[in-house]
Amino acid sequence: MIYSLYMLGGLVCASRFVHSARMGLGLCIVVVIVGMMPRFWKNRVPPSIVIVGLLCFCTGFTHYVWTEKRNVSVLPEEANAAFSGIIESAVKFDGNRCKFIVRMDRLDNKDLPHAERVQTTLYFRDKASWMKAQQTLGFGTRITGEIELALPIAPTNPEAFNYPEYLHWQRIHRIGKIKEAQTLSYDERSLSFTGAMVASQQWLAERTTRLFAPESAGLLAGMLLGAVDEIDTDLYATFSSLGLTHVIAISGQHITLLIAGLVYTLRLCGVTRRRAYLATALFLPLYVAMSGSSASAVRALVMGEFVLLALLTGRIRDGWNLIGAAFLIMIGYDPYYIHNIGFQLSYLVTFGLLVFVPPLTARFTVGPAALCRLAAVTIAATVVSFPLTIYYFHIYSFLSPIINFLFVPFISVIVAPLAALALLLGSVHPALGFLPAKIVDLFLLPALQLLQMIEKGQLLRSAFRSPSMWWMIGYFCWLIFLAGWLYDKITLNWKAKLGFILCPLILFGSLFFSWSKKEVTVTFLDVGQGDAIVIETPRKTVLIDGGGPPPRWGEQPWERRRDPYNPVKSVVMPFLHARGISSLDLLVLTHGDSDHIGGISYLLENMPVRQALVNGLPAKIEIEKKVNQLLHEKRIPVVEARQGQIWREEPGIVWRVLNPAQRIVTEEDNANSVVLLLEAYGFHLLFAGDLEREGEERLLRENLVEPVDVLKVGHHGSKGSTSQAWVDRVTPKLSVISVGKENLYGHPHREVIERLAKRGGVVLRTDVCGAAVVHIKRNMITYETVSVSAACR
Repeated sequence: MIYSLYMLGGLVCASRFVHSARMGLGLCIVVVIVGMMPRFWKNRVPPSIVIVGLLCFCTGFTHYVWTEKRNVSVLPEEANAAFSGIIESAVKFDGNRCKFIVRMDRLDNKDLPHAERVQTTLYFRDKASWMKAQQTLGFGTRITGEIELALPIAPTNPEAFNYPEYLHWQRIHRIGKIKEAQTLSYDERSLSFTGAMVASQQWLAERTTRLFAPESAGLLAGMLLGAVDEIDTDLYATFSSLGLTHVIAISGQHITLLIAGLVYTLRLCGVTRRRAYLATALFLPLYVAMSGSSASAVRALVMGEFVLLALLTGRIRDGWNLIGAAFLIMIGYDPYYIHNIGFQLSYLVTFGLLVFVPPLTARFTVGPAALCRLAAVTIAATVVSFPLTIYYFHIYSFLSPIINFLFVPFISVIVAPLAALALLLGSVHPALGFLPAKIVDLFLLPALQLLQMIEKGQLLRSAFRSPSMWWMIGYFCWLIFLAGWLYDKITLNWKAKLGFILCPLILFGSLFFSWSKKEVTVTFLDVGQGDAIVIETPRKTVLIDGGGPPPRWGEQPWERRRDPYNPVKSVVMPFLHARGISSLDLLVLTHGDSDHIGGISYLLENMPVRQALVNGLPAKIEIEKKVNQLLHEKRIPVVEARQGQIWREEPGIVWRVLNPAQRIVTEEDNANSVVLLLEAYGFHLLFAGDLEREGEERLLRENLVEPVDVLKVGHHGSKGSTSQAWVDRVTPKLSVISVGKENLYGHPHREVIERLAKRGGVVLRTDVCGAAVVHIKRNMITYETVSVSAACR
C-alpha cells in the first residue's frame, strides 16, 4: 500500500509536469520532501521502505511522461478523405445517427504509420440505410468510405466538460463525421473475444427490455450488465443527484455479491469449495469484460481475484495489500487511470472503508451487528467521498446517507438477486424469467417513483463550487485527525476537542457562506442559436432566457434521439451548479420564441425559482404554454414587465425596464421583448432581447436609452435590428452577440458587425469566442472569453 502511494505521487507530479514544467517540478520537490518524512518520525520507518518508495515515485513519474510522449496523432487536424478501419467499440444508435470508435489504418489510400482510434459519428438520411447499419455494424466490422476529420471541440462555456482532454486520455485525438451512410462499404465482422463480450452485453440488454417494465429495464441493464447507455437520462440524473450512481456502476459491491452468489450456488450443486472458488475466479474476468471494463469494475475484479487466490491458497487476506496491489497493476497497464473519476472514487471509498469501518463498527454497540456495520459503511463512504462528489458533480443531497442506508440493502438483498435470476432464466426462454421479473418490477417501480419524488422535492440539496486545493487538504487533514481519534491515537483534551469541532465548522461554513464581494459577474453563455445570460450580483442571481433546442422540422419517429439536446440541461444548469448556485432569485423570459425559452421547462422542473419576469403576452406556442403552466404549478410569482419599472438591489445596483411599453399596441413577440438596463457601480449594461428596429426607434424617440458600456446585441445581430441610429446613441464599448455556429438565419449580419466595429468598441460572438464573462467592480470593468483566439481579444 505504501509503495502505491509513492507511485501515485509520481503520476500526479508528472501529470502537472507535462503541462507546466515549473509547476510539476515544484510539486515534485514537495512530494519528495513529504515522502522522506517517515524517516524522521518517532518510530522511524526502515530506510529500505523509503528508498523503494522513492524509486516507485520515479517510476510513476517516468511511466506517465513516457506514455504522454507516445500519445500523439499522425492524422491531419482537418481533412475530408477516404479511409478504412475496424470498429472497436459497441455501436450506439441514437435517432438518425450512431456512434462508435474506429481504429483507422488507411487514409487516402495510404497505410498509416500506426493505426489510430477515431471517435466517429455516422448520420443517416433515410430509414433504409439506418436499418441496414443496425444489421451490419458491430464490433469488428471493417468499414471503408469517406470521412470528415476534425479536432475535438474544446469547451465553449466556463466550467464545461473538457471533451478533448477526456478523449486524449482514451488515446483519441480526432473526431470523424460520416454524413453519407450510402458511401460506406462493410465487411463481415471479425471474430474476437472483445467482440463476443460486446455482443453478449447487447443481447442480454435486449433480453432485459423484454423481461422488465420500461421504467426499470434500463436501470437493471446498467446495474447488471454495465449498459449505462440504456438507463433513462432523467432516472440517471435522479440517482446522481441522490448519490446513488455507485448502485448502477459495476463496482466492488457488485463483484462481492457475484462472488458470494456464485460460490453459494455452486456449493448447493455439490461442487467442492476449492472448485467453486476456481470457477468463480475464471468467470469474473468474463463478466467484467462483458460489462464494459470500467475502472471501478477492473479495480473490484483485481481485488476479487486476489481474495479468491488467498482462499485457494489458504493465506490471510490483507485489505491494504490488496488495494495497493490492485492500484499498481492498473496504473502499470494505463497511467491515465488516475484521471478517471470512477477510478478515483472507487479507490478513495475503498481506502475509507478500510480505515473507518472497523473502529466505527466497534463503537456502534446498539442494535443488530448487521445494521451497525451497514451504518459504519454508510458513514465511512459518505465522509470520504464527499469532497470528490462536490468537486466533480457540484450537487449534493444531504439525504444521500439516509437513502443509501435504506436503498442499497434493498437493491443488494432483494432486487439484484431476483433480477439476475430472471435474466438468467429469461436467457433460456423469456417465459422462464417472467415471474421473477414481475416480482422485481413489483418491488422496484414504487421505490423508483419514491426516489424521483424525493429528488423533485429538492429537499436538503445544495450546489457547491469546486473546493480549492487548500480546502481539500484541510478536509483530509480532518479525516486523518478523525481516524487518529477512532483508533485511540489522539487523546481528546479540550484543545483537541475544540479543533475537532471547529475544523468541520470552518470547512463547511466556507462552502455555504462566503464574504460578499462588491462585484457583479455577467456571463453570456454559448447555447447555440439562442440567449442565456447569468447575472450574479453580491446578493442575487438572475437568469435572462435559457436558449432552446434546435428545430427539427419533419422529424420521423426513427430519427428521434433518446435525449435530445437541451441547452438548459446541458449548459445552463451545469454552469449554475458549478458556480454554487442552487436556486434563482429572478428568471427573466424576454419573449416566447423557442430559442429563448425552449429549455426553460426543464429548469423550472429541476431548480427553485423565486420570481419570474415576463412580457405579459398570451402564449402562442406549446412550449410557451407549458412554461406558463409550470410557473402556475410551482406557484412562482410572475410579474409583467412594463416600461418604467425600477428596483434597487443595494446601493450601486439598479435595474430598469425599458420595454415593453406601458400600453402594448402589437402582439408581435420581438417588439415586446423585455429590455433591461442594469446600472452596476457606475457602469451600464443593456440587455436588448430580440428587439428590432421599430422598437429601437421608439426607445430612441422617448429618450430611454443612453450610452452604455456593454450591449447584448438585439435579435442575435439580425439585419432588422441594431440600426445605425441605435448604435450612434448607445455607443457600446463592448457588444456581445449570442448566436449559433453556422446557423440557418445567417446571423449575425455583416452590416450589424460593421456598424458596431466603426464605433471602436469590441464585438464578441459566442459562435466564435464561446461564452463571454464580464466582471464589474467599483471603478473597473473587465471581460474574458472562453476562447483565447485573436478574434476574441
